[in-house]
Amino acid sequence: MNRSLALKILRFAVSAGLIIYLVVRLNLDQILHHLSAVRAFPIVLAVVMIFGMIFTNSVRWKVVLRAKGMDIPLARLVYYYLMGIFFSSFLPTSVGGDFARAIAVSGDTGRPADALASVIVERLAGFFVLLPVGLVSIPFVAGQLTEWRLVLTVGLITTATFAGGYVMLQRPVARTLSRLLDPVLGLLGRFRVRERLENAYEAVVTYRDCKSAIYQAVGISVLSRFSWICGCYFVGKAFSIELSFTSLLLIVPVVEFVRMIPISISGIGVREAAFVTMLRQFGVEDSMGFAFAVVVYVIFFGFALLGGVLYGTRQFISKS
Repeated sequence: MNRSLALKILRFAVSAGLIIYLVVRLNLDQILHHLSAVRAFPIVLAVVMIFGMIFTNSVRWKVVLRAKGMDIPLARLVYYYLMGIFFSSFLPTSVGGDFARAIAVSGDTGRPADALASVIVERLAGFFVLLPVGLVSIPFVAGQLTEWRLVLTVGLITTATFAGGYVMLQRPVARTLSRLLDPVLGLLGRFRVRERLENAYEAVVTYRDCKSAIYQAVGISVLSRFSWICGCYFVGKAFSIELSFTSLLLIVPVVEFVRMIPISISGIGVREAAFVTMLRQFGVEDSMGFAFAVVVYVIFFGFALLGGVLYGTRQFISKS
């Protein structure tokens, strides 16, 4: 068994194991009762707000692309984003969907390194907003938290990850990492991995000269996070959960960060466990928290299916 297959099996086991554990530990009848009592109108609002996040992310990507002279229609970028969500939903991590987006833009522009760099920078602009959004909520929710140690631990790990990500983007550190990875990259020589990574890194660091575009992308990221959190807020309303918007300013970034850890299939299981754990801090019963997480996933998976349908339709038309 090769390493890649072993990792996929491990990630599938983590996802399946966490979901089974949660369903067995919680009361399935209560979960189904909560799901059957969901109100439709707040769900419609949640769908609108979550699509708003996807649309806003596409606008952010357009700003990043335009900074390098790649002007792609917004409607096409929305399609590419939905397509990326589709591929991410069926691959071990969201990276697969990001590569699909990069390949699509590369086909439009003929600039593969710049296309990949645009996806990386667009992702980073969203990633580096997570921590500030979470920190903003602390003064408002400090008195509501039932378990400070958990939140503090996640906060420290998140801060360390953000700092590490920033440090690794610095050229001297990148060169040191490249030397350390020499043996591995040498084994992958026929795939031109080193050349592609170096080209992508050089394309990313050139965005240092595009400060205006980066500031715009970060500003748009704040709007994107706001829209995503609003979507989760309306899901809470659908369950009649007494959950303040400020509490979700902390919950959603923590769940997003945990979901990014590449130990499961597209975050399945990890996301649900994180939602249950974080919602519990604000008095939400675990079976309700799990039902909440399921509805959030179903909405997002609906957009993934839309991306798949659009992708399949376009492929069919192009071959006809």
